[in-house]
Amino acid sequence: MKKSPLHATESILDALRPDWSAAKWRAKWQDNLNWDDVAIRAIVLGLAPQLYHRVSEWELDVPIRAFAKLKVTHAAQAKRADAIYEQLAGVLAASDARGIRPIALKGAHLAAHIYPEPALRPMNDIDLLFEPEQLPKAEEMLSELGYGGKHKSAETGAGVTKHTSTFKRDGASDNTPNPYLSAKNDRMIEPHNSIEESWYGLKVNITPGIRQRAELVQFGDQNCRVLAREDLLLHVCVHFCFHLIEGAPSLVQFTDIMRVTSAGNIDWQTFTQRALERRAAPYALAGLMLAQKLLSAPVPTDALQRLADATPAKLRDHIATLGLTDILKRSQQKPVQTLSDRIKRGVEDRAATAQWSADFRSKIAVWRTLIDVFKTDTGRMLLGKERKTVISG
Repeated sequence: MKKSPLHATESILDALRPDWSAAKWRAKWQDNLNWDDVAIRAIVLGLAPQLYHRVSEWELDVPIRAFAKLKVTHAAQAKRADAIYEQLAGVLAASDARGIRPIALKGAHLAAHIYPEPALRPMNDIDLLFEPEQLPKAEEMLSELGYGGKHKSAETGAGVTKHTSTFKRDGASDNTPNPYLSAKNDRMIEPHNSIEESWYGLKVNITPGIRQRAELVQFGDQNCRVLAREDLLLHVCVHFCFHLIEGAPSLVQFTDIMRVTSAGNIDWQTFTQRALERRAAPYALAGLMLAQKLLSAPVPTDALQRLADATPAKLRDHIATLGLTDILKRSQQKPVQTLSDRIKRGVEDRAATAQWSADFRSKIAVWRTLIDVFKTDTGRMLLGKERKTVISG
């Protein structure tokens, strides 16, 4: 019998809990699943490699067809990860030759040094943080390596500021609507000047100090800097929350929080202090509370309490109501097809964003982006149509 997407997703997340045993999982789920639904759901959400790893480890009785789907997805991700790290090695070698020292962010760092194996953490792109003054030199280097760049103003659209360019090699275009179903191994490179998250006027910037605290690790034969553990945890919490706010796929980013907390070596006092200093307490609280509730992430009670105390009451109440249904609802919206759809989505997106505002001033900043038509994608599109009409008339 076909089960709901929520039902299948809950079973997948339970399988990934670090404190659950095979016996506990079987008692709840073994006789209550459509494995074909579960396998497809895991693939769509980007969680199939992790689920394959767990069912293999637990030796669960999975029907042959469903197990084959999980296995082939894991194998494809392993192959893609090898290609991505080969691609990254070329960029790191070229950076070193030019005296540039980027910091590898998110997937590249997590897959190689936090997850049990690189195949378990799909990557959609390669994110590298450069010193602002080195960014032009880095972009020139990428061009010399055969990457074509696209640039977008940080003042338009949703107002993303952390990177305003993407680079990809010829032939690396990817039109797959779901990046986790992509068969292409070559990934875009996003050169960052910060890791500030910004969406329709809502901003949080944890960048100050992270470059000085960065640690040196090995990626194959290449040295590369990565975020210190406390900075990494704060980054994945904030990044997950902004995926949630944006309505982007977010369950892979969600499992990042569980993986980092489970890996340990976190100074929780330092972590909470940095979250407070960077005004990121609500995002740290939301990420950690949800990961604790849905994935058994090991999070100290006193750390959660300190983050909760630093979060405005109304926002804290909103965070307390969040669950898996909310994650799925935000990340699985219907595509916009008409102008009225675009306008309606624009209002809905601002409303969802404004819920995370810590005060009235920040709410106003969010809603102001709706009326500044010269900067919105929909407004620019309409103005472009009007100009064409005038010219053709």
